[in-house]
Amino acid sequence: MSSVARINATAQVVGTIKNKIRRGELREGDRLPKEAELAEQIGVGRSSLREGLKILAAYGVIEARQGDGTYVVDNTAQNFFEFMGFFPDKENLSYFIELRRVVEVGNIISIYDKLDDTVLSLLEKTVVTLGEDRPIDDYVEADMLFHSILISYTQNPMLKQINNMIETMRKDLLYRLFCHQEILKDAYIAHTRIIKALKSKKLDDCINAVVEHIDVTQEHTVKVAKEYR
Repeated sequence: MSSVARINATAQVVGTIKNKIRRGELREGDRLPKEAELAEQIGVGRSSLREGLKILAAYGVIEARQGDGTYVVDNTAQNFFEFMGFFPDKENLSYFIELRRVVEVGNIISIYDKLDDTVLSLLEKTVVTLGEDRPIDDYVEADMLFHSILISYTQNPMLKQINNMIETMRKDLLYRLFCHQEILKDAYIAHTRIIKALKSKKLDDCINAVVEHIDVTQEHTVKVAKEYR
């Protein structure tokens, strides 16, 4: 097979799998057919198939699991963020906080008057966790769930992907922050204010509550930045 033909066959593998995902024929968690079967379905050789699968794995679209097969996953955002070099470290913290400010203020403007009682109740449950005597894992999970609920409520897939991009850095930072009781207390107060503002359905109150939360988080982040190498 010529190099050009091989490149085209590899691109065919990538395109076929991506189109199946777009059309809903393959969904996250689905296992791909075995190699020989998949190569026959697509109409390419097994070497081209392997090369195409490697590209898809690098994109974060599929994941090979030892002894269990290859599965459709959704790691594209995280892989892209890490590929660009945005790992959790001291240098990236200020950029991360500013990105959060843009995302969360923009998001609250979109949803501030659209949350029903069921969603508000779910948000309140996450905040209750922040005020209780719990393991740090519970605090981190509750904080991330709170913001994920707000992000997901817009039903904007691009915004969700941006949130996924910063998830690793966000989780790492939360573990460092919530080691300090005074920071945890401030997080509880800030999230309570956001819920109160959302209940009022007043845009200015909602924006101010989110901005104040990010400002306080930024102050605390400066204090823990020395923990990063």
